[in-house]
Amino acid sequence: MVDGTTVRRNLLVVDDDAVMRELLAALMGMEGYRVAVAESGVEALALLAESGVEIEMMLVDLHMPGVQGAELAERLRAASAPGTLLIGMSGSELKREDAALFDGFLRKPFTVEEFKRTVGAAEGAEPAQAMKADAQGVAVLDDVIFGKLAAILPKVQLRELYRITVEDVQRRLEKMRGAAKRGDMAAVHAEAHAIKGGCGMVGAAELSELATELENSSEVGNPPFGEFHDACVRLQVMLDARL
Repeated sequence: MVDGTTVRRNLLVVDDDAVMRELLAALMGMEGYRVAVAESGVEALALLAESGVEIEMMLVDLHMPGVQGAELAERLRAASAPGTLLIGMSGSELKREDAALFDGFLRKPFTVEEFKRTVGAAEGAEPAQAMKADAQGVAVLDDVIFGKLAAILPKVQLRELYRITVEDVQRRLEKMRGAAKRGDMAAVHAEAHAIKGGCGMVGAAELSELATELENSSEVGNPPFGEFHDACVRLQVMLDARL
């Protein structure tokens, strides 16, 4: 069970995106994991061969330069101990023929809750065990996630992380405006999914909730761009006060 309170696994994050590696390492550390990182499949295989530490779970990006995808999954399996969990990550869907190579799959960007559900399912846990339900109202900023990030990241780095998050939301809102005008709800949903995951990872709870509602909507209508804008402003005001 992923309970976020004790160190229970040695986790390897394999991703060629430096920002994603750093963010995942920070978030997984908050959840009680000992985290190692690799920027390529080759580096991950070398780490497994040379390290004396048994890696018990791997989060692996499926699209990287060099060895990747199914080939990388097979080689990582061969290099790791039996029972090691292999979780694939990608911005696109996992190919059906590759699904059997992984114990779970996460569509980027994903939230910590989605990570917990995926790991819980891979370990055979009940969904209720794999995550904690949020019984509270949605706040602008999740104090628990913010506090944990603030404890491990310098203020300058934390400010930059949230700046990138807000700018990403604004870029995706512009894409959604164009998609909504075309009546392309699939594109609107895709951008909303990306906002939900990215904001969820850094605790921008109000933005993540707005994106979740939009992703689950069935009609194009008029996406609530004004609400997203106001939520960005409220988030920035709160961050300015804390940082």
